[in-house]
Amino acid sequence: MMDMQPLYSIKSLYSVEEFMRFNRTLRFRNKKIVVFLSILDVLLVALTVLCLISGNYIWAAIAGFYLVFLNWYLFRGIDQRMAKVFVRNTEIAGQKCEFLFFKDHFDAVTKSGTTSIGYDKIKNIIETKTNVYIMYSDSQGIMMKKPLPEGFLVFLGGKCK
Repeated sequence: MMDMQPLYSIKSLYSVEEFMRFNRTLRFRNKKIVVFLSILDVLLVALTVLCLISGNYIWAAIAGFYLVFLNWYLFRGIDQRMAKVFVRNTEIAGQKCEFLFFKDHFDAVTKSGTTSIGYDKIKNIIETKTNVYIMYSDSQGIMMKKPLPEGFLVFLGGKCK
């Protein structure tokens, strides 16, 4: 059997910052949830203002508190829980990964071993300003920080249609 050379080799460090960025990206990709939360925020602000105008200070305080808590929880509370989950997971925390991309599959190489994933298993490719996420389920994928090798995204897009 001849030794196959990878077409692309990309190294990645699974840091808590990258993990948080990945989770935020996934959390806010569902447009229906983002629209719902935006409408809820507007309604809570309107309710708070109406309660203040009408002199219902207790209800204004409750609506205002809920507005602040909801937004804190969505942006910081979930992040704090995710950071704790990441740190506890010794399989990925601080893990250095190398992704080797071949014609028909790619390998994820870590100190724990090597996993091969066929391109047909990829459900989605998410590109942000700073990262590319190759998703093999709705909530699981690999994280690669930009910049990536020239031509890589074209190659990957051609494999994952």
